[in-house]
Amino acid sequence: MKLGILLTSSPENENTNTVIEISRAAREQGHAVSIFLMYDGVYNVHKKEFAQLAGNGVSIAVCALNAEQRKIGKVDGILFGSQYDHACIAQGVDRLISFG
Repeated sequence: MKLGILLTSSPENENTNTVIEISRAAREQGHAVSIFLMYDGVYNVHKKEFAQLAGNGVSIAVCALNAEQRKIGKVDGILFGSQYDHACIAQGVDRLISFG
C-alpha cells in the first residue's frame, strides 16, 4: 500500500509526532510513505526525526514557496518542490491523510 500524508502543523503540534509514528509504523509493515509539508509544516524539516524518516525510505517533499517565505534552507534528502509535487503524491497513493 502507498500512504500519503499532508502535514501543515508546526513541530510543537502533536500532529507532528503522530505523523512520525504513523510513518514509522507503515514503513515497518513494508508500506511506501510520502509526506508533503506546507504552511508551518515546513518547519518540521529541522526535526531530526524527519531526517531519520527520510533515511528510512520515507519520501518527504516541502512546498518551496512556503519554505522560502519562512526562511527555511534546503535539507539533504528532502525535496523542495511545489504544489505539483503535492498533487502527484495525492494522485499516486492508495490513502491520503491530512493533518492541519
